[in-house]
Amino acid sequence: MLVNAPGASANWSSSITEWGPYSESRRWTDESYSEVRFANCYGSDEAMFWTEVRLKRVVDNAPDVSYDTKTYTNCFNYIRGSDSHYVSAGAWTGLPYSAAVKQGDEYKGGYYFDTPHMDETGPLNVQTVYQDTTQAD
Repeated sequence: MLVNAPGASANWSSSITEWGPYSESRRWTDESYSEVRFANCYGSDEAMFWTEVRLKRVVDNAPDVSYDTKTYTNCFNYIRGSDSHYVSAGAWTGLPYSAAVKQGDEYKGGYYFDTPHMDETGPLNVQTVYQDTTQAD
Protein backbone atom coordinates (compact mmCIF):
# COMPACT_ATOMS: atom_id res chain seq x y z
CA MET A 1 0.00 0.00 0.00
CA LEU A 2 1.11 3.57 -0.46
CA VAL A 3 1.64 5.41 2.78
CA ASN A 4 -0.11 8.59 1.61
CA ALA A 5 -3.82 8.48 0.90
CA PRO A 6 -4.83 8.30 -2.78
CA GLY A 7 -5.22 11.58 -4.56
CA ALA A 8 -5.31 13.14 -7.98
CA SER A 9 -2.48 15.68 -7.99
CA ALA A 10 -0.23 15.79 -11.04
CA ASN A 11 3.16 15.47 -9.27
CA TRP A 12 3.64 13.67 -5.97
CA SER A 13 5.98 11.59 -3.86
CA SER A 14 5.23 8.82 -1.40
CA SER A 15 6.50 5.38 -0.41
CA ILE A 16 5.46 1.78 -0.95
CA THR A 17 5.09 -0.69 1.89
CA GLU A 18 4.43 -4.41 1.47
CA TRP A 19 3.17 -4.43 -2.14
CA GLY A 20 2.36 -7.66 -3.94
CA PRO A 21 1.93 -8.27 -7.67
CA TYR A 22 -0.72 -6.04 -9.34
CA SER A 23 -0.86 -3.52 -6.48
CA GLU A 24 -1.94 -0.09 -7.75
CA SER A 25 -0.71 3.44 -7.03
CA ARG A 26 -2.77 6.53 -6.41
CA ARG A 27 -4.25 8.32 -9.47
CA TRP A 28 -3.08 11.55 -11.10
CA THR A 29 -4.05 13.92 -13.88
CA ASP A 30 -1.69 13.92 -16.83
CA GLU A 31 -1.08 14.42 -20.50
CA SER A 32 1.87 13.97 -22.81
CA TYR A 33 4.53 12.75 -20.30
CA SER A 34 4.77 10.77 -17.07
CA GLU A 35 7.80 9.55 -15.14
CA VAL A 36 7.77 7.16 -12.18
CA ARG A 37 10.97 6.88 -10.11
CA PHE A 38 11.64 4.42 -7.31
CA ALA A 39 14.45 5.24 -4.86
CA ASN A 40 15.82 2.50 -2.60
CA CYS A 41 13.83 -0.69 -3.17
CA TYR A 42 13.85 -3.89 -1.13
CA GLY A 43 11.87 -7.01 -0.39
CA SER A 44 11.14 -8.32 3.06
CA ASP A 45 14.00 -10.85 2.90
CA GLU A 46 16.54 -8.75 0.88
CA ALA A 47 16.26 -11.28 -1.97
CA MET A 48 14.34 -9.08 -4.41
CA PHE A 49 16.26 -7.90 -7.48
CA TRP A 50 13.65 -6.43 -9.87
CA THR A 51 10.07 -5.36 -10.37
CA GLU A 52 8.05 -4.34 -13.40
CA VAL A 53 6.17 -1.03 -13.42
CA ARG A 54 3.31 -0.54 -15.89
CA LEU A 55 1.54 2.76 -16.57
CA LYS A 56 -2.25 2.56 -16.93
CA ARG A 57 -4.99 5.05 -17.84
CA VAL A 58 -8.44 4.81 -16.29
CA VAL A 59 -11.20 4.37 -18.89
CA ASP A 60 -14.82 4.81 -17.87
CA ASN A 61 -17.01 1.74 -18.38
CA ALA A 62 -14.24 -0.22 -20.12
CA PRO A 63 -10.97 -1.93 -19.25
CA ASP A 64 -8.18 0.51 -18.38
CA VAL A 65 -5.55 1.18 -21.07
CA SER A 66 -2.10 -0.30 -20.36
CA TYR A 67 1.10 1.26 -21.63
CA ASP A 68 4.47 -0.45 -21.92
CA THR A 69 6.08 -2.02 -18.90
CA LYS A 70 9.46 -0.94 -17.52
CA THR A 71 11.74 -3.22 -15.48
CA TYR A 72 13.29 -1.57 -12.43
CA THR A 73 16.54 -3.09 -11.16
CA ASN A 74 18.99 -0.38 -10.00
CA CYS A 75 16.92 0.68 -6.98
CA PHE A 76 17.43 -2.84 -5.54
CA ASN A 77 21.16 -2.12 -5.02
CA TYR A 78 20.04 -0.34 -1.85
CA ILE A 79 21.07 -1.90 1.47
CA ARG A 80 18.59 -1.15 4.24
CA GLY A 81 19.96 1.18 6.88
CA SER A 82 22.64 2.62 4.60
CA ASP A 83 22.91 6.19 3.31
CA SER A 84 22.93 4.98 -0.29
CA HIS A 85 20.52 6.33 -2.90
CA TYR A 86 19.71 4.02 -5.82
CA VAL A 87 17.07 5.06 -8.36
CA SER A 88 15.19 3.23 -11.11
CA ALA A 89 12.95 5.22 -13.44
CA GLY A 90 10.58 4.80 -16.34
CA ALA A 91 9.07 7.47 -18.59
CA TRP A 92 6.10 7.36 -20.93
CA THR A 93 5.46 9.97 -23.64
CA GLY A 94 2.70 10.82 -26.10
CA LEU A 95 -0.04 10.32 -23.50
CA PRO A 96 -3.55 11.69 -24.06
CA TYR A 97 -5.02 14.05 -21.47
CA SER A 98 -6.84 12.28 -18.66
CA ALA A 99 -8.06 13.97 -15.47
CA ALA A 100 -8.32 11.99 -12.25
CA VAL A 101 -11.61 12.77 -10.52
CA LYS A 102 -12.91 10.68 -7.64
CA GLN A 103 -16.64 9.96 -7.78
CA GLY A 104 -17.81 7.90 -4.83
CA ASP A 105 -15.39 4.98 -4.44
CA GLU A 106 -14.19 5.08 -8.05
CA TYR A 107 -11.85 7.27 -10.12
CA LYS A 108 -13.01 8.60 -13.44
CA GLY A 109 -10.06 9.18 -15.71
CA GLY A 110 -6.45 9.71 -14.71
CA TYR A 111 -3.31 7.61 -14.68
CA TYR A 112 -1.78 5.17 -12.21
CA PHE A 113 0.86 2.47 -12.20
CA ASP A 114 0.86 -1.11 -11.05
CA THR A 115 3.48 -3.80 -10.54
CA PRO A 116 2.35 -6.77 -12.65
CA HIS A 117 5.43 -8.92 -12.07
CA MET A 118 8.28 -8.88 -9.58
CA ASP A 119 11.21 -10.98 -8.49
CA GLU A 120 9.84 -13.53 -6.04
CA THR A 121 6.23 -12.70 -5.15
CA GLY A 122 6.92 -9.66 -3.03
CA PRO A 123 6.33 -7.89 -0.88
CA LEU A 124 7.88 -4.84 -2.51
CA ASN A 125 9.00 -1.87 -0.43
CA VAL A 126 10.21 1.43 -1.90
CA GLN A 127 11.65 4.13 0.33
CA THR A 128 10.56 6.95 -2.02
CA VAL A 129 8.29 6.97 -5.08
CA TYR A 130 8.38 10.08 -7.27
CA GLN A 131 5.74 10.69 -9.91
CA ASP A 132 6.47 13.58 -12.28
CA THR A 133 4.59 14.97 -15.27
CA THR A 134 7.21 17.59 -16.23
CA GLN A 135 9.36 16.39 -19.11
CA ALA A 136 11.69 19.41 -18.92
CA ASP A 137 13.49 18.20 -15.78
